[in-house]
Amino acid sequence: MLILVMSGLPLRPGGINKKRDNAMNRFLSFCTAIFLWLGFTACSSEPALQFENPQPLNAPELQEFPAALQGEYQDPKDSTILLVTATAVIQKVRFEVPTSIQEMDKDSIPYQVKNDTFYSSDSPEGLPVLRSTPDSLFLLVTLTDTLFVQNAAHRLRKWKGAYFMNQQLAPNRWKVLCLKPVGRKKIQLLYLNDSVDLVKMQEILTLRKEEKIYLANPSQKELRKFLRQGGFRKRETFTRVPPSQVPKEKSGI
Repeated sequence: MLILVMSGLPLRPGGINKKRDNAMNRFLSFCTAIFLWLGFTACSSEPALQFENPQPLNAPELQEFPAALQGEYQDPKDSTILLVTATAVIQKVRFEVPTSIQEMDKDSIPYQVKNDTFYSSDSPEGLPVLRSTPDSLFLLVTLTDTLFVQNAAHRLRKWKGAYFMNQQLAPNRWKVLCLKPVGRKKIQLLYLNDSVDLVKMQEILTLRKEEKIYLANPSQKELRKFLRQGGFRKRETFTRVPPSQVPKEKSGI
């Protein structure tokens, strides 16, 4: 269990102002983590605009991503990581969580710090300790979301230099994400913006509505037009992380 302490911090030299500053710093760290998580889960939710078939129609299917594309990429705006393996795309967000030593001792929570790693009953595999103070440990927490994995429910297709990741949600219902290389060191993750992309697709072809879902079945020509008009409006750009700079992780949450 990770403890986010917002009050009850031990007084240090500087009195109540020091205590208030520490609490505010921890509160800001917590808020940052929440906002990162909200953005992080946006492309893993079910969009209102879905497809009746894997996209693009009649495009060649791949069994894995090419070796040149595989690796770890980071969004320079925050701590979001995109990991591309031979058969999967995994999104991660890493952030620092302050944990009060005083509160753990007070609540009799057994823990151990060994080789810069925090171990407890809730974290038996350990969490990296980024830094520490006399009263706090600052742990590296990693949230992980698998966006695509090559199996019977997923189809990987390449078209016009982009990799279309199709995930079957139900019969005749597919969610589509795109992965597009930008030069040798960058990659873009493209996904649908319901409010904008839905209107753009309706201007190109007739959609079939099922409850709150709109289903599209574009031809390659119609999909090309959708892309040229800025389809898959939400785009995140990631920069490749050199292998020597990829941090080693003990576990994720």
